[in-house]
Amino acid sequence: MIKGLYSAFSSMEAAWKYQDVLANNVANANTAGFKREVASQESFADVLLSQQTPVVAPLAVRIQGVVGQIGTGQFVAEFATDYTQGALEQTGNELDLAANTGFFAVQSPTGQVFYTRDGRFNRDAAGDLVTSQGNYVLGADGGRLNIGGDPVAVTADGAIANAAGDLLGQLQVLDFSPTSLKRAGEAYFTSTAQGQAVNGGIRQGFIERSNSNLVDEMTSLLAVQRTFQANQTIIAKLDSTLDQAAGSVGQFGGR
Repeated sequence: MIKGLYSAFSSMEAAWKYQDVLANNVANANTAGFKREVASQESFADVLLSQQTPVVAPLAVRIQGVVGQIGTGQFVAEFATDYTQGALEQTGNELDLAANTGFFAVQSPTGQVFYTRDGRFNRDAAGDLVTSQGNYVLGADGGRLNIGGDPVAVTADGAIANAAGDLLGQLQVLDFSPTSLKRAGEAYFTSTAQGQAVNGGIRQGFIERSNSNLVDEMTSLLAVQRTFQANQTIIAKLDSTLDQAAGSVGQFGGR
């Protein structure tokens, strides 16, 4: 019975953590470049369930007959990011860019470098290419990209040119091992690893939508909430049974 309490509690804890992850996925279902998170669950180590054997022997010997295994619940082992590509949406905007592979390198005004799939770019007053959050988009040389105020064309390999064909800069697009990236915001990541330069796959006039599907995430969220509530009910029932058992033992001892 105590094992039942522990199993129900561990399932509630797993459901609570997973609920937070799913709620964040739902909140960012319309965030460009967002990558959903998924939870990996594992079972606690199985424990042996023994029974008394019908032989004349000391108690320590009689309980060694193994009849099976019983689990002690589940816990959330870790959260992992799903890096599958979101749907591409054609906007027709000159500075909306999408990458088939890799991440755009951007730099905050304080100098911190991030990597993102959110290609909603613009010009600032100085003509620098910036993100929707005001971070500077970096070129292949690691510097800011100044594209001026005139219309530009962006090739599939990330080269930026003006109407006369003059090269204004080259986008820095890097790919990483998934384990080397650390989430740093809704659609931003950081990494201490050296990224691999990506050539090709840039599409001008497109943005990548979130890979979080609102219907799927809501369905999973409702299922997790039902799991949480079911285990709450189990704990309440077991607690009531333990109270009754404790009372009965007390009455038996008083006779």
